Amino acid sequence: MTEKRFEEHIESYLTTHLHDGLKYDSVHHSHYDRTLCLVNHEVIEFIKHSQPESYQRWQIQFGEQADEKLLKRLSSEIQKEGVIKVLRNGIRERGVYLDMVYFEPKSSLNPEHQTKYLCNRLSVVRQLHYSTQNEKSIDMVLCINGIPIVTIELKNQLSGQSIIQGINQYKFDRDPKNEPLLHFKRMLVHFTVDNDTVGMTSKLSGAETKFLPYNRDIVNPTVDDGYKVSYLWKEVLTPNSILDIIENFVLETTESEKEWDDKSGRVIEKKKDLLIFPRYHQLDVIRNLRKQIKAEGIGKYYLIQHTTGSGKSYSIGWLAHTLTSLYQNASDKNRIFDTVIVVTDRKVLDKQLQKTLRDLEQTAGVVKAIDKNSEQLKNALANGNDIIVTTIQKFGVIADAMSKLKGRTFGVIIDEVHSSQTGETSKKLKKSLSVNEFEEEEEEDFEDILAREILSRGKQKHISFFGFTGTPKNKTLELFGRKNEAGQFVPFHSYTMKQSIAEGYTLDVLEHFMSYKRWFKLKQEEGKEDLELPEGKVKKELMKFVDSHHETIRQKVAIMLNQFVHHTQKQIRGRARAMVVVRSRKHCVLFQQEMVKQMKALRLPYSCLVAFSGSISHEGTDHTETTLNTENGSQNNVSIPDALKDPRFRILIVSNKFQTGFDEPLIHTMFVDKKLGGVQCVQTLSRLNRKTNGKIDTFVLDFVNEPEEIVEAFQPFYTSTLLTGETDSYKLYELETQIKSFHLFTKYEVDEFCKLFYSERQSDEVLQPFLNRAVDKWAEIEDDDKKEEYRSIINSYCRLYSYISQIMDFQDAELEKLFIFLKYLKKKLPKRKGSNIDVSDSIDLDSLRIQKIGEMKLALEDKQGELDPIAESGSNGKPQEEIDLLSSIIQKVNNVHGIHLKDEDKIHLNNVYVRMSQSPEVQKVMAGDNSEANKKQFWTEMMSKFFLEYINDNFDFYKTVEAASNKPIISDMMYQHFKKSCQAQ
Repeated sequence: MTEKRFEEHIESYLTTHLHDGLKYDSVHHSHYDRTLCLVNHEVIEFIKHSQPESYQRWQIQFGEQADEKLLKRLSSEIQKEGVIKVLRNGIRERGVYLDMVYFEPKSSLNPEHQTKYLCNRLSVVRQLHYSTQNEKSIDMVLCINGIPIVTIELKNQLSGQSIIQGINQYKFDRDPKNEPLLHFKRMLVHFTVDNDTVGMTSKLSGAETKFLPYNRDIVNPTVDDGYKVSYLWKEVLTPNSILDIIENFVLETTESEKEWDDKSGRVIEKKKDLLIFPRYHQLDVIRNLRKQIKAEGIGKYYLIQHTTGSGKSYSIGWLAHTLTSLYQNASDKNRIFDTVIVVTDRKVLDKQLQKTLRDLEQTAGVVKAIDKNSEQLKNALANGNDIIVTTIQKFGVIADAMSKLKGRTFGVIIDEVHSSQTGETSKKLKKSLSVNEFEEEEEEDFEDILAREILSRGKQKHISFFGFTGTPKNKTLELFGRKNEAGQFVPFHSYTMKQSIAEGYTLDVLEHFMSYKRWFKLKQEEGKEDLELPEGKVKKELMKFVDSHHETIRQKVAIMLNQFVHHTQKQIRGRARAMVVVRSRKHCVLFQQEMVKQMKALRLPYSCLVAFSGSISHEGTDHTETTLNTENGSQNNVSIPDALKDPRFRILIVSNKFQTGFDEPLIHTMFVDKKLGGVQCVQTLSRLNRKTNGKIDTFVLDFVNEPEEIVEAFQPFYTSTLLTGETDSYKLYELETQIKSFHLFTKYEVDEFCKLFYSERQSDEVLQPFLNRAVDKWAEIEDDDKKEEYRSIINSYCRLYSYISQIMDFQDAELEKLFIFLKYLKKKLPKRKGSNIDVSDSIDLDSLRIQKIGEMKLALEDKQGELDPIAESGSNGKPQEEIDLLSSIIQKVNNVHGIHLKDEDKIHLNNVYVRMSQSPEVQKVMAGDNSEANKKQFWTEMMSKFFLEYINDNFDFYKTVEAASNKPIISDMMYQHFKKSCQAQ
């Protein structure tokens, strides 16, 4: 079995199978012109047959040298502009325009275009000798109209070689510097292929060449009738496919990357040229969508579950441009979609997404970015721009103005589908695009308007939605997903987290996970009253007290800095950064102040930044991220992402802000001091997964979450995700029955309220009496628990109705009226009475230690992820909490979190401390001009010497205090106590 037979097999398929009237022809390598990098006779024959009149004018201009001039002009233009531009734009000289390719017509209304399309000449050249300096050859080269566009190096595993040898051949045997054919942008793509695997690159750079996987999955699945890689020549490289790729997919672009420049002492922007050839899953999703939209028409929903590393911006760009030129049938005059709207869920338009759309724009003015105000969007819609790019926030602002649009069709692409697109904002968006405007002049009654409102929440026949996300929630799956035969909701297309990690596009953030636990005892201060308090709330307050206590934060910061200084800062060639995720804005301030203090004590040459929204008051001072960062040396006009690239700032402390949507590849380590779950957990930890040169792994140190909880959060999104069933709409009727049993209002009052609500009115005054009467009846209820139960059921009804009305053609006027009434009633109900419990004066924190549990790799199962549908329970009023004495509650907390040292152990520890603190040697070092780090190291060494004295007489004590998990904590606590004693003197 040889490579030659492999070549023959592929060549045979390409040259014998027609695709839309086109097939490849075999051309002998001797016809290839090594100097011009063209198959000369193929170029001339294509132009002669496809453009006889233009060819004739060219001959008149250049006479006997016409063909020679044409070939040289074509070759130099490709060398200068790249093959993509020349194929798309053709060449011109002395007023003569020559097209170099004809793409498949979008409709059959122009027969001449179809004839020209069939003039394309596709050829396959085997063993193409490309060099003018030697006889090196490439196994296969594909050409379009005499212009080489694809190279393929084949390896047959049955002869003992694989794509590894092919990759090395491209890297080390094919120097692009002196070989015109191998220059960047001269070819669309270079493939290396063995019997099972495909690799791809669009740029040869010698030893620096990077080949990317080009497989259908992590491992190509077995096929019944041939090679696992046969999809390459049967799907991707067929004549109609390669022409489609040239016309609609391959893309020349530049990528900007910000980095710190030592010379200028600031962040600079570096750009590099890229040639993007679509990856297999990108080609697959766009083509499947094309096919499905043509089959189904307008008004359907499509969920694309593509994770980080999938090249989502390019996929969205290709889809947007595809939708603008899509016809349901070849004979149609009108496109399926009049306007395509790309929605990004960010207040500032995604620059990468905008740039991709503009790079793909082959006709100026197709793409309109809405980056100013709502008036700009109104004008774009009125002018009928093909592609409009905006943020979800702007749809709500101009919903009324857009509702005037009638009879238009829309494709709405949503970048990162989350709950903000599946809630009230999306309803406004749908309503704004609705054609359900009554054109009759006669007056409508409120029942008609109500019916329209219900329909406007449902799926619209003239709007198709395309949602992209890597972490779909159950709501998202039910709204955007597709129901399979088992009644489950699944994505239309998937590119999984598992595949992205396996193919090297992202890193596995669970590979290095370290868990810490805090252990403590709480003691009630003497003389304080032993109060009876709600047990659950007190436990929560006790834990909040512990986690906000200065000593807790001090120890956690010490652990973080120890990890960062000794491990993290050495990563990514000394450029690594860390993110600290804390539970609140106040904790941002507390951690930042403590971290700055400890960094200065350690004399570190760098400090930290903090990021949170708004301002927070602490100890009488209002703090913002700007005030804290500028006080710490950051320039006021430098953004946080740019400041983090500055070597003077290596750690970023965040609360909510930057937990999602922040792409900084230098972040290697994450310290988590916040409860995370579900999608938020995945999105937060995924801040680490971006790759960059020198970054080979990541690290997570978690103080709060159990490893099993992290795995539980990630598991549904590791492979593709499904929803196990649909939301049960009957729950609405159950909730309705419960609400009616409250007797807060009558059906008549709801009907009258809705009539007035939908009528033309100058003020909301007429609505108030209906709501006020219901509020008065609610206030008359004596049992506070009953009140809260009713409130909870009303909230459940409103949430569930709001959701179900989006996903189902759900038309029940009575339920809609009840929803409208309750939506406003719940806003008027008195707020819950707060029951804040302050335990800080009643307890004292004793014996705190934060202990390392261990480092581990968290493994995910290779199985389909499952989510359950939304469930709203009517009887979810909060149960009455148990009342318990404060002292008893403290005891319960200690049983879980306490340290169980014997009394005699405490005596031994105290003896060691007294002897150390009185030691002249210790006092000399501590009082001397030594760094904080050296003092702490000396203290620990001395403590070990004192502990060693117990090895014979009390080995159990020695073993406990010298344990790797206990010794650093004991040493640190003693050292801090010694420092305080010295300061007090």
